Amino acid sequence: MEAKKTGGGRRGRASPARQAAAPTLLAGIDLGSTAVRLNIAETGPDAGVRVIEELTHPVSTGADIFRHGRILPGTMTAILHIIGNYLRLADDYGVEHRQIAASSAIHEAANREILADRVRHDTGLALVLLDTVEESRLAYQALLPWLRRRQGNFSLALNIGGGSTEMMILRGEDLQIGGVRRLGVARLFHAAGQTGGQTRAEILRAMSINIVNSARDVYQEYNISTFFLVNRNLYRAFRNDPLAERRPDDFIIAAEPLRRSLEKAYQLSPTEIGRLFNLGLTDAEMLIPAMLILDSFVWAVETAEVTFTNTETLSGLLIEMGMALRGENPLTAFRRQMVRSARAVGERYGYDRAHARMVTEFSLAIFDAVREMLDLDDRDRLLLELSAVLHDIGMYVSENLHHRHSAYLIKWSDIVGINENARALIAQTAYFHRQETPSDAHPDYMALSQFDRIRVAKLAGILRLADVLDRGHRQNVRSLKAEIAGEELRLVLDMSGDMGIITEALPKKADLIELVTGLRPVLRRNHP
Repeated sequence: MEAKKTGGGRRGRASPARQAAAPTLLAGIDLGSTAVRLNIAETGPDAGVRVIEELTHPVSTGADIFRHGRILPGTMTAILHIIGNYLRLADDYGVEHRQIAASSAIHEAANREILADRVRHDTGLALVLLDTVEESRLAYQALLPWLRRRQGNFSLALNIGGGSTEMMILRGEDLQIGGVRRLGVARLFHAAGQTGGQTRAEILRAMSINIVNSARDVYQEYNISTFFLVNRNLYRAFRNDPLAERRPDDFIIAAEPLRRSLEKAYQLSPTEIGRLFNLGLTDAEMLIPAMLILDSFVWAVETAEVTFTNTETLSGLLIEMGMALRGENPLTAFRRQMVRSARAVGERYGYDRAHARMVTEFSLAIFDAVREMLDLDDRDRLLLELSAVLHDIGMYVSENLHHRHSAYLIKWSDIVGINENARALIAQTAYFHRQETPSDAHPDYMALSQFDRIRVAKLAGILRLADVLDRGHRQNVRSLKAEIAGEELRLVLDMSGDMGIITEALPKKADLIELVTGLRPVLRRNHP
């Protein structure tokens, strides 16, 4: 086992006064494609997280998944054994708050649910199966200290993982657009290993350049001045480079000398790379595709320098654990970035921005009036907001049956911070914003759990009602007050023009909200 201690050491029993003032201890375990990692950290009221112990144990999970499509029995047993050892260490520290997350590479394993079940059986803890967009959110949380220093400038944040590479273009801390490419170090390494003829470096380089070129249209529209890199192996390899401008929590290397260093290094054998960068064989093998991915992006973006950050997805996991302990919902805190990401998807498909804005405003007003009756929470409110933003993007394909096209486009679009299940809920909510009633005649709807089907019916009922209030996309209704009065859901409208077009369409659009609430929507005009 490769182990690195960052300070502290195991704690003995402290005095009552010291115990009262002690920071809260967290343990985060990351199941990655090449290793299982543990970070034990302390957090306090200031929202900071300080890692006091790190452990890494190599494991061949990525090799199993990218070669066989599943985690082999021996690998799964090894993962569970490592987790058990890590949790015993957490017991020694007295850590109460623990979380185990699996990277997006493991999300691709056909038997991932079996792994999750065995983790739950052995540890009593739920395994969080991250997908690529959730990893992007965690990388964003970890990068916030760097992003806040660059207000007003466009940045490219690149999180090179085992199964994929997440790209985020930001202005300061505001996300402009995000993207994910199936270009990860373990995926690339094992794909090249199944190819013959050329040298591995040549194959890896060709594959990485092809995939990076496919992403150029995403970032070439922006004047990117800063390039942030998130990759633990690359950080460790280059932190002592004589060309590095070292700072307390990162270092910078100019692009041209960095590319020359990369080009020399990835021509070496794994054994030579291990000696050069003081790495074990597994890390050395995975460093080669990581360097090629980085080199391809530096070449394509034409950046002047690269900032190697001392952070990673596991850092973001610990930050969000700390937020939850302070009563903050990480999704709520990240809401603005998710809505911005959804709007970027809408822009991509030429959506009616003004209509989407009004329907979103009306949806949330109705939601706030009925949320207690319908047992809905803040997460549901966010899903409804994103559904309202995107409900009409299917117009890009065809106005006819556009609700079906909207659902399809949402299902296959990346919204930063939204996982596959949540995206399915958003897609189905948008699908039913017209006149169809959720039923077993809709396969994608029936693929949801029973609980989620009920949630979709509730949210779609709200969205459908909000949509009719901007009938004709004219923005005649300036504001809405929604309230429950007896058996009525009263909608008090501040509007210009005639209510006739809304009144005429209301019966067809109010059916679903009436079904799920038992309330009859009634329109009233606000008369000052």
